[in-house]
Amino acid sequence: MGKLGLEGKVAVVTGSARGWGRGIAVEFGARGARVIVNGRQPETVALACGAVRAAGGEASPCVADVGTIEGAQAVVDAAISAFGDIDILVNNAGFLASAPLVEMTDDQWDSVLATQLSAQFRTSRAAARHMISAGHGGRIINMVGGGGFTGQFNNANHAASKGGGMGAVLTWAQELAPHGITVNGVVGIVETDLTRPLHDKVRAALKAAGKPHDISARDLGSYPPDEAASIVVWLASEPAGTVSGQFFEIQGPEIQLWRMATIERSFHQHPRWTPELIEEAGMARVATGPPRIEPSVAARVARMQTMHK
Repeated sequence: MGKLGLEGKVAVVTGSARGWGRGIAVEFGARGARVIVNGRQPETVALACGAVRAAGGEASPCVADVGTIEGAQAVVDAAISAFGDIDILVNNAGFLASAPLVEMTDDQWDSVLATQLSAQFRTSRAAARHMISAGHGGRIINMVGGGGFTGQFNNANHAASKGGGMGAVLTWAQELAPHGITVNGVVGIVETDLTRPLHDKVRAALKAAGKPHDISARDLGSYPPDEAASIVVWLASEPAGTVSGQFFEIQGPEIQLWRMATIERSFHQHPRWTPELIEEAGMARVATGPPRIEPSVAARVARMQTMHK
């Protein structure tokens, strides 16, 4: 494991008291990293710290809500206080507050955006400032999501936060490159307490349709947290130092490297467009239809829609 160069590195993993974040923290610990374990409940944070130590790493707790201004700063301060440095930031914290547009409350919108987007900004800003001052570079890894470009039924708040996070990754990767700081995004559907009820919805839909439904989370594209942690740990490693501004999705045996927006078709008019000329060009005929989602992710979108109905 030594070839990854993670021994002694200081990693902050937000939302690491349970689920995917805990799996990431433990995998860092197994490679000799020093980890700040973050969550909102002291009991789960303490248990996760114990798991990191059992794996061979050092762990220090930070009980804080990164969805607040104070909490976002607290996790970075905890790393400096406990270990004197920060080399790696994994912005993992997140949750669902599902509702369709016409029923979603302000609190549902604001709370998800605070934890899944604003927190990424605040923790990344604090971490980058320290990394630049220390002069040793670093790694920032943000959990983003396919909902950012496919939408996520009944979860516009989640999809908006993930899309915003993608734009932030692309921007920060450019801004921080001169300082040796890489910024990447990771996507994954992981088998956790949060996702198990969603898997059950898919199984119920399959059963209602008379299809085989006694299938595992793995069959549904969800994998154990320690397995899904692999791409995150690799992105934090020394060999990944040339990789920045990229997006990866992990689905067990498959890791996908995404290409972002592509131009499907171009229309030209000189010297300038008018609404009438756009109509004459047949834009409605070309653009009518379902949202323009890559065929390769259509099955994933259908599964997610079933999960979140």
